[in-house]
Amino acid sequence: MPQRALFLLVEDDEDHIILFKRAFSKSNVLNPLQVVRNGHEAICYLEGAGRYRDRSTFPLPTLVLLDLKMPGIDGFEVLSWIRQQPALKTLRVIVLTS
Repeated sequence: MPQRALFLLVEDDEDHIILFKRAFSKSNVLNPLQVVRNGHEAICYLEGAGRYRDRSTFPLPTLVLLDLKMPGIDGFEVLSWIRQQPALKTLRVIVLTS
């Protein structure tokens, strides 16, 4: 049985994370959802750096749900970084903002 594609949620607001998880559950979206809480964590995850080194535990996502408004490294900077990475050229990103 093939594994379901992983979605990566980049979101700093805990209420929004809860809403996403609830929406996935109620909509029967069975894809695993990995959550990182800021732009720095998102880049580390996508690079496979630090605690995200183990790709069997932290596989590359098929889709990134990216909040634009975050402290520190914001979503614009993360998106720009993603687009500069040849290995992530085909990564789909959905931009979220309030």
